[in-house]
Amino acid sequence: MPEILRKYTPVTAERLKNPEDGDWLMYRRTFDGWGYSPLGEITPANVSRLQPVWSFASGQTEGHEAPPVVNNGVMFVATPGNQLLALEARTGKVLWRYKRPFPEDMTPLHPTSRGVGLYGDKVYFAAAEAVLVAIDAKTGKEVWASKVDDYKKGYYMSLAPLVIDGKVLLGASGGELGVRGFLAAFDAETGKELWKTYTVPAPGEPGSETWPAGSDHHKRGGGSIWITGTYDPETNLTFWGTGNGGPWFGDQRPGDNLFTSSVVAFNASTGQIKGHFQYHPNDS
Repeated sequence: MPEILRKYTPVTAERLKNPEDGDWLMYRRTFDGWGYSPLGEITPANVSRLQPVWSFASGQTEGHEAPPVVNNGVMFVATPGNQLLALEARTGKVLWRYKRPFPEDMTPLHPTSRGVGLYGDKVYFAAAEAVLVAIDAKTGKEVWASKVDDYKKGYYMSLAPLVIDGKVLLGASGGELGVRGFLAAFDAETGKELWKTYTVPAPGEPGSETWPAGSDHHKRGGGSIWITGTYDPETNLTFWGTGNGGPWFGDQRPGDNLFTSSVVAFNASTGQIKGHFQYHPNDS
């Protein structure tokens, strides 16, 4: 095992809340989603003089959308095609490669990945076929895999999981394929599902009055979550954006159609919806 992996530092809840300046431990680096590095070596005065040190070809030609996630010099890069790479950040050397085959009966609509989550000595990867995978950060070996939902219903995943106090949170894409959006949490150690909250309410639930009465909106109403959310440790609220409603055309589902096209606040421990702001009622 390479020395850099033998010295791999486990990612703790405290490190996620207060990451070291040189690390990038989650999708947007910090829970508030700021997305900027505090390092000061690169400045407006010297940026034009930067030169490439190394480059790497992932072997995938589809659109790459994942920011590298870095812990103590180990860079984790998720690519299209259900692939995850661990590289030595200083040299570009491949430390390990994990690749998960697609099911034979699945044709991914958008087979990209937007990154990974880190916690302890594991890397959490949302596989396209709606499976959450935990991978050993030192070896690249799969530790466990948990089904998040059924890809045969139209669900697929492309987002980076968000880890909050030992829980791995993520949603799924598929609003354009007739699915019902949700946010789910899994135990980071075991992969057990802890809770799942749908973003389109069932009849009688709060928000259901914003959908046509007697419809089956709660089965196929969209509102999918396909971009990683943020988290406020002080309130224990996690905020996630939802996609448009389904079917595509709003005139087929009169009403505001909560909680689609919104930012939704969830209790991170229970998944209970605590608030929302809808940007575009009856979005098409």
